[in-house]
Amino acid sequence: MRPELATAVSNRSNLALFLLAQVISRFGDPITLIALAAAVFRLTGSALLTSTAVLVATVPQASVGFFGGAIADAVGHRRAMVLSDVARALFVAIIPAALSMPEYSLAAAFALAALAGLCGAIFNPARVAIVPTLAPKAQLSAVNSLIHGTDRAVEIAGAVTAGILVASVGDAAFYIDAATFGASALILSRIAVSEGPARSVSASDLWSDARFGLEFLRRSRVLFPNTVVSVMAQLSLPVANGLLPVLIFRRFSGFDTALGAQRFGLAEAALAAGAIAMGALLLRRFTGGISKGHLVLIGWAMYGALLLGIAVAPTFEVLLLMLALLGAANVLFFVPNVTISQEATPASLRARVFGARMSLMSLSWLPTMLLAGALADHVDVSLLIGVAGAFTIVVALVATQIRAVADVP
Repeated sequence: MRPELATAVSNRSNLALFLLAQVISRFGDPITLIALAAAVFRLTGSALLTSTAVLVATVPQASVGFFGGAIADAVGHRRAMVLSDVARALFVAIIPAALSMPEYSLAAAFALAALAGLCGAIFNPARVAIVPTLAPKAQLSAVNSLIHGTDRAVEIAGAVTAGILVASVGDAAFYIDAATFGASALILSRIAVSEGPARSVSASDLWSDARFGLEFLRRSRVLFPNTVVSVMAQLSLPVANGLLPVLIFRRFSGFDTALGAQRFGLAEAALAAGAIAMGALLLRRFTGGISKGHLVLIGWAMYGALLLGIAVAPTFEVLLLMLALLGAANVLFFVPNVTISQEATPASLRARVFGARMSLMSLSWLPTMLLAGALADHVDVSLLIGVAGAFTIVVALVATQIRAVADVP
């Protein structure tokens, strides 16, 4: 077999293994999300605590995300993903025992979820950074779209299954998510990529590497304005993600936790379905003449408008329609943003730069989520979601006048 043909076959095999691992892992992700939200709402009835449960991984992502990319670059992207999945399997599997404790059950469950989030702070930048190694540059946008669409497709089955599982077996549903992390780690370990020996890094080395990635981001004529505007535009995401289960449990389920868990699963499935439709129909067929910068702005504007629609949805069926369209809008700004970052960053810095971007997002999400959750115990949830949507529309309109953001080809 010719060397170039052998390389192409190897790349396809590695990409297939990567996608298979993500399919299995992503199938389980909605289980922990829905199970933890349902458990917290059942135990407390608090909008603040329920929204905190949904976004509890934000805390470790914000606190160590800057260093997570540096760790992934030092350890090796594939190695970092495998080790992170093994650790997440362990932490998630212990959550049911924590929830059964007579005292401090929520604190222990949140701590375990936060530890799993620490692993995610290393896994996520490594996951994005390894993609250009597995795919030719000319196919990078298509592969990113495929990965994002595949994630969302699997989440449809995972979300519906999660709602049924949580309603029927309760906290035992966490065990299934733990098993998916273990299976993902096993598959990822079979990916054949050239990785040097893992570097041992001290705390000072991590700080230096993280600062270097942040400094590269600050000096980039493309990434810096894109990151600043992205942080502002996506402030509505923690509001929507954190308050969606509260909206469903309160308005559309009559405070019935079992019914709310099932409907929350359907809501997550609707989001995924919309993302698949957009990824397959729009990004692949109808956006050839639209720049990545313009796609990002269109996605943000659509996202904000749809949050306004969710705020006034009169029935659960209308809510599902709005959520499906919201998932489509998410693809419009997410996939081109990832591709812009990959193309503008050297391979040796990718995980550090992605880690810095994720941390900046998380640092802005955390206070927004806490404020929205606290207000939701006193203010109508729909009003808060609507205000978040209007804010994102304003940011998208302002960003059309920033050429470094709007005109990225």
